Amino acid sequence: MSKRPHPPTIVFDLDGTLVDTVADIASALDIALASYGCGATDPEDAKSLMGEGLSGFFWRALVAKRLSLPADAAAVTFKRFVGAYRQAPVRRSRAYPGIEDLLEDLREQGAHTAVCTNKVEDISLAILEQLHILDLFDAVVGHRGDRPKKPDPLTLLEAIAFAGGVRERALMVGDTGADSSAAIAAGIPAILVSYGYSPVQVRALSTDVHVDSVAELRGEILRFMAFGDRRIRSRASRR
Repeated sequence: MSKRPHPPTIVFDLDGTLVDTVADIASALDIALASYGCGATDPEDAKSLMGEGLSGFFWRALVAKRLSLPADAAAVTFKRFVGAYRQAPVRRSRAYPGIEDLLEDLREQGAHTAVCTNKVEDISLAILEQLHILDLFDAVVGHRGDRPKKPDPLTLLEAIAFAGGVRERALMVGDTGADSSAAIAAGIPAILVSYGYSPVQVRALSTDVHVDSVAELRGEILRFMAFGDRRIRSRASRR
């Protein structure tokens, strides 16, 4: 009797892939910087600062606003920023249309699902819970302690393992070069979405497949589930 293949594991980035979070992050930044008279942060402008977790966003924002702070003041301000965001992470954040249905379909078809994000882990869990989609994931791996961030592959491999999956049957879905680079380092295929927060054109980034909508994403994930790594990469080579 042939051995039954291991179920596929689909690992998603959070910000810009599953959930549009930038407005709440920009609001928390404005609270933290209120005493410096920087003015309101436009969420559209803030999108280009995303991709490296809250710390990366904060330091990029200081540069963008031409705000030079002493190290101690910067540390206090960053703590205020994270605290403000932790208190209200889902005032304006929403899952992208079609994401919840996609997750439900994947799980009904037997896939493991996980989140691998550079965002602080407890805030990531809070966002998913408040949006009522936390129970659609087998594992959520975010930044905490000395855990490295993407593009280091460790968090991605942890997400796969914690979800009960195996690397050989895993797929990464994200929106930035950090996601595709983590997938390359982990030796798994990746899909990048163009509707997220990448500071450069997504199609300029090296990955297996690029998609422009959740509907396209669904089709590519289902192809991976049906045919595996070789099929998704053979499609990528023809694009």
